[in-house]
Amino acid sequence: MSKQIINRLRITSVSGPWLDSECVRFIDMPATANLYDLHVAIQDAVGFDEEFPFYFYMALSPEGSRTLLPEGLEQDIEPQEIDPDLYEDVPVFDYVKANGKKSLFYIFTSEYDDWVFKVQHTGEVHEAIKGEFYPLVRDEMGVGPNPMQYGSGFDDFAETDDEFHPRTRFANDADYNPDDEKEEADGLFGFSDDDDDDDEDEFGEEEEEDETDEW
Repeated sequence: MSKQIINRLRITSVSGPWLDSECVRFIDMPATANLYDLHVAIQDAVGFDEEFPFYFYMALSPEGSRTLLPEGLEQDIEPQEIDPDLYEDVPVFDYVKANGKKSLFYIFTSEYDDWVFKVQHTGEVHEAIKGEFYPLVRDEMGVGPNPMQYGSGFDDFAETDDEFHPRTRFANDADYNPDDEKEEADGLFGFSDDDDDDDEDEFGEEEEEDETDEW
């Protein structure tokens, strides 16, 4: 009986609404894996919760001309209209090849903006290790922390109907400062420490004026 062949993939976080540092993950995938297997493995690799629609496309770059997968889909179809079960019939390694000209991109949507991940073959192929379960996320090889799917300090906002739209960030976005977003959110929701202080002062002054009028 022949042994299972394993291919090592490099997954790079290209951009996302809360991406503030480099994030690279390595996943060992069996040669028989399909795109739905890859979706689950990437979600596991970065600690996301699979809550939103996703899709795959082939392109030279994230912004370049793209071919939506599986082939045959209308290229302007909305992600939520794609049946995820279709990806179970699309082999990963029909599209991810060592030294391939185009790259596979995995797009995970969200309420704010899309998360974009680039999938590349590292060129490393080996036999399956006995006792290991595949796909296997190689945590020891990862670079950088997991992206925060809902952002730092904004989990409560994700549960409300209020609008908050963080700007899309790209890997190595050096000018990112979490405090800037916190101040922006304060303004959007109408609350800040200064506003509370002003309200207290105005209320106190009104009480004093009323007492003077009574006497």
